[in-house]
Amino acid sequence: MTLDVVTSNFENYGGGDRRTWREAHEFYASLRPAVLMLQEVWTALDNDGELAAAAEAVLGMTGWVGRGSSTALYIDPAVFESPCGWDDCGWQLEPTARALRLRDADGETLPIVAVSHHLTYSSCSARAAEGENLTRFLDKAHTTESGATVKLPAILGGDRNSYRTPIPGGPPLPPVETFTDRVHQTHRSRPGPGGTRIPDTHTDEVMRAAGAEDAARHIALTHGRMSALAPTVIPKPEQGPPTAVDGFWVSQMLLPALWDVEIIDMTGLSDHHAVRARFDRDGLADILRRAAAPRAGREHSSVRTRSAAL
Repeated sequence: MTLDVVTSNFENYGGGDRRTWREAHEFYASLRPAVLMLQEVWTALDNDGELAAAAEAVLGMTGWVGRGSSTALYIDPAVFESPCGWDDCGWQLEPTARALRLRDADGETLPIVAVSHHLTYSSCSARAAEGENLTRFLDKAHTTESGATVKLPAILGGDRNSYRTPIPGGPPLPPVETFTDRVHQTHRSRPGPGGTRIPDTHTDEVMRAAGAEDAARHIALTHGRMSALAPTVIPKPEQGPPTAVDGFWVSQMLLPALWDVEIIDMTGLSDHHAVRARFDRDGLADILRRAAAPRAGREHSSVRTRSAAL
């Protein structure tokens, strides 16, 4: 049985068109995700949270909208419970971050840190700082029932507004120097030697160095499914060829349970396609059980729950 996590930048939250808004949410519901990460939920908390409540009803999920309504995160309450969350500040578009614990897992399991994020689109320098700040969600700790302090695994999904590091046989980085939209060229690249422009892959490099692999990259390298690397934005010729700027970073601990990554067509509903990461549920539960099990040599604490400060 698979456990699906979906991330989707829903363009301008439907732009005030309630028909488009409902059609998109009904489509998300049809995917039956265990976790749904959304970006651009700008009006979700307007009118005392009218659309936030409506989203939970249409999706049949429990949700949280981050401060500023930049991001949201929804869970299937039959699959996960969420014992806590984390607020953060200093972002242009603040992420929504929750600890998720599997239900009915036959024993203690570690929670997973789930993060819906939307990195800034207009500055490589600001995006570099935000990407580095994302590593704070890889630094959460939890005290197990045996008293051991264990670092939590994470799944981070969202719109990166930058590129993944290419792999042999995979799509090349876009030739940003050919972009006729000079503003977009500046947003997505850094100055290089001799007046060249270098596509921005900094955040992907930082997250991978910190121990969170790009999920699509892992599927392509491990299983040979290059379709996982397909573009996630609709064609805009002045901004170069279609590329992948949406996706997941997944802690290496969880990668053995990662079964597939799929790009889901959102044409007519958004300017970004959704991305679905599929995990083997039993394999995921087994990894989280073994990580929570007592083990010699672990640091122990008398504090029952603990998390690293943001």
